[in-house]
Amino acid sequence: MNIIEEKQKLRRQQKKRLDSYDPDDKKDQSILLYQALFESNDWLNSETIAVTLSLPLELNTKPIVKQAWELDKRVLVPKIIDKKMIFVEFDETSKLAPGKFHTLEPETSVEIPKEEIELMIVPGLAFTKSGKRLGFGAGFYDRYLADYSGRTVSLVLKDQLLENIPNDKLDIRIKKILTPKD
Repeated sequence: MNIIEEKQKLRRQQKKRLDSYDPDDKKDQSILLYQALFESNDWLNSETIAVTLSLPLELNTKPIVKQAWELDKRVLVPKIIDKKMIFVEFDETSKLAPGKFHTLEPETSVEIPKEEIELMIVPGLAFTKSGKRLGFGAGFYDRYLADYSGRTVSLVLKDQLLENIPNDKLDIRIKKILTPKD
C-alpha cells in the first residue's frame, strides 16, 4: 500500500471514529481544549486568529469564535476560490453562503494577507504529539502553511491523537498540539 492509499484508509477510519463519538465525551473534552487554548500564550498574544467554521464531526469552533469576538480579536475564516484557500474577515455581520465541502463561508472574497494572521487554529482528522497532521485530503492547509510563518495550533480530541501518521514532504507539521490533558 502506498502513502496515498494509507492516508485514505486512515481518513475513512478517523471519519467513522469521529462520527460515532459520544456527544457527552466530546463536549467534556472540548471544554478542556477551549480552556487550554484560551490560557495559552499563543492565544493571549494574538490579535488576529484564523479558524474554520467547523463541520459536525469536528470540534465545535463556535465557542472559539465567540470568545475571540468578546476579546475584540479579529477573526478570519477560510474560503475556497478557484481551488485556492484564502482567509477572509468574519464578524457578527458576515453573511454566510454554502461553500466547498459542505461548509459555510462568508460571502466576502476580500483576502487578508497571511502575514496578518498571528495564530492559525488548524483542523484535521488525526494528529501526533510531534505535530504530524492528517487533513481531509484536499491539501489546502498544507499548501497554505508551506510559507506561513505565524503560530499554528490544533485542538485534538483523544481519538484524534495517534502514535504515527503517514507523512510525506508536502505535509506541514503543526507547531503546537493541545489535547484534553493540557
